[in-house]
Amino acid sequence: MKIFGREPALVLGLLSAGLQLVTALFLPLTTEQVAAINSIAAAGLGVWTAFATRNLDGGKSIKAAALGFTQAGITLGLVFGVSLTDQQTASIMAFVALLGAVFVRQQSTPTATSTPSTPSTVGTTGTAAAAGEAVPPSS
Repeated sequence: MKIFGREPALVLGLLSAGLQLVTALFLPLTTEQVAAINSIAAAGLGVWTAFATRNLDGGKSIKAAALGFTQAGITLGLVFGVSLTDQQTASIMAFVALLGAVFVRQQSTPTATSTPSTPSTVGTTGTAAAAGEAVPPSS
């Protein structure tokens, strides 16, 4: 799985270094803002990786990646001055979680289950049962 022919970690490193270069030369961003931008980039690559590998786990990792991306996006917004209450943040996260559940549920199937075998003689063991003698229950 590659992005532009490169590993995702290398692409993320390039984005991070590029952001630091642009910040040092042109943009007056704080350390917190740069960290929030880096976290949203990392979360975005996480979503891309989960989407690219969804056939391996039935799409289950997409839900976690989408929630991580949403959380990073909320953090990015807060760092840049967006004002959200705890209730608004919880509502956004709940909506994304439900959206992920709806999407992934349509793509996944239950695993096969086997039926438990039932023994033909319950409570009997060895020669005592064969001879018709009472057998004490096993503990």
